[in-house]
Order: sequence, then C-alpha cells, then structure tokens
Amino acid sequence: MPAPQWLKKLGGHAGELYVAAELSKRGIANCLLPENFSDDDVIGGSKDGSRLCFVQVRSCHPDCAKNFILRETDEKWVHSPPNHFVDVWLGSPSRNDPPRYWIASKKDVGRACLAHSAHGTAYWE
Repeated sequence: MPAPQWLKKLGGHAGELYVAAELSKRGIANCLLPENFSDDDVIGGSKDGSRLCFVQVRSCHPDCAKNFILRETDEKWVHSPPNHFVDVWLGSPSRNDPPRYWIASKKDVGRACLAHSAHGTAYWE
C-alpha cells in the first residue's frame, strides 16, 4: 500500500528541519526557504555574508520507501554551482532509528545520474 501524501510531506519537512538543526549545531546561520523555491529547501551561510550555500533536501522515510528516487530531470544538476548540496535518510520511527545524512554536491549527484546504467530512461530508482 502506498504511503499517504501527508506522511510523505511530513517526512520532507522533517528532513529540512533536521538539516537546519545540523547546520545550526555547527554555527552556520540558516533558514528554510519557501516551498518549491527554485529547487532548494535551506539557505545557509556566514553571518558576514561572505559565504553562502543552498541545500536541496531529499528525505527518505524508511517506512515509506527503501531508497531515494532520482529522475532524469536530476541529471541537470551536473551544471549546478559548487555550493549546492543534497540528501537525508530519516530513521525508522518503528525501530527508533536515528537519522543519517550524506553531504554530496548537486554536481556530483548529477554526474552519478549520468553515469548510471539507467541513464536516458524516463524513470529509475
């Protein structure tokens, strides 16, 4: 049975809040961007404004899916600036797992999409 949309939405929001909390723990000022803001979810940077990063959070709730879904449209990330990042895996609430995260540049994720054996297909996991 597919997961209800509201559960997927909550998982996405939880991932964004988790990333914001991890950035804050490290002393990096950040805030959540409005929903669907130009493919990014969180903006962070130094207080003096000399450094800036954008984060696209891909949350995967293990009770809903076993992996991140990347699509052909994500191949465009190969042209992203070097200050754009992605990915969070939320731990299973039924097993009380902690969240895990990977920090990868969008550029590297785009390259992985292009190198994948399913490159050029409309849908792959």
